[in-house]
Amino acid sequence: MQGLAVADFLTAFSSYGQQPLFQSKYICESNYCITPYPYCYMAFHMSVTSFTFHTTSFMITTCLGIQKVIAIMCPIWTKNNMTKSKAVFCCVVIFLLSIAISFPRHFALEWTQCSLFHTIDRDGILQYSSIYYLITQTVLVTSCCIVMLLSSAYIVYKLMTNKFRGRMTEQRRQERRSVIMIVMVLMIFLITEVPKVSLYLWWCTKYMSGEFLSSLNSRNKDDSHEAKLSSVMLLVNFEEEMAWQLFALTDILGPESMNIIRYLLEGIKIFTVVGCLSNFIIYIIMSTKLRNEIISVFNKRINSLTHDIEMNQIQEHGIRSTNEIK
Repeated sequence: MQGLAVADFLTAFSSYGQQPLFQSKYICESNYCITPYPYCYMAFHMSVTSFTFHTTSFMITTCLGIQKVIAIMCPIWTKNNMTKSKAVFCCVVIFLLSIAISFPRHFALEWTQCSLFHTIDRDGILQYSSIYYLITQTVLVTSCCIVMLLSSAYIVYKLMTNKFRGRMTEQRRQERRSVIMIVMVLMIFLITEVPKVSLYLWWCTKYMSGEFLSSLNSRNKDDSHEAKLSSVMLLVNFEEEMAWQLFALTDILGPESMNIIRYLLEGIKIFTVVGCLSNFIIYIIMSTKLRNEIISVFNKRINSLTHDIEMNQIQEHGIRSTNEIK
């Protein structure tokens, strides 16, 4: 849960944490706004980082569901074998894996100005950073959602059967609360991830069927240049390029729907971040241990401040007494 909290925070911060800074630096012309260098360079890397830690988030969430299913099925084995050190190891491996598959994306472009950058075609790094990375993301997030759905169904089934019924001891009450908390985390994550999973699956289907490349050819006779430009745009501004692809390949919202699609995709991004941040609210509501820890930290801080004030008052009183004696 601590690893998930770190991943959720980094996802939210990478997505919108620096937006106040970027917004204050915008240079707006008649019908568009740009971010000057080096802030556009920072925004690009923050966007790549948000994908990285979002991958970490849904993989750790999936591991939580699997861990809880194993704990329900094999409680004695779990108590003896699932240790804190193994949980830490699992989180570290997931963080490193997410960083490893996303790391090349940071080096696919070399920036000199926001309007002047060139791609690095060495070893197909641009193609991997845009096309193959999205395919990898689609496979990962779809697989994780399926596993989370099965895990949630099994846990809910156990909650509704005799597994947690009978005389409620404090230990059983804590166990039940823990299971409910995991179910809430899994369900909220599924709800917030389904729109993005649907978008990924749609894009992969169009790419595999060749419609993606066909739409590029229709935009420009130089298909290699247009495919390269689309790869760059998927990397630099994923929502904008995906909005254009939806607009070009579908007419579900009519011919004047480009702005509506833009708002929908930005809404999906915000929805995902809200889903990440909602986990902390769930922890606070469901976890008595976490609430006690937070209260304990505040109490220690208050006691420390009170002690400092009292010591200052004693020292001041001693100084006044000394002066009066003198």
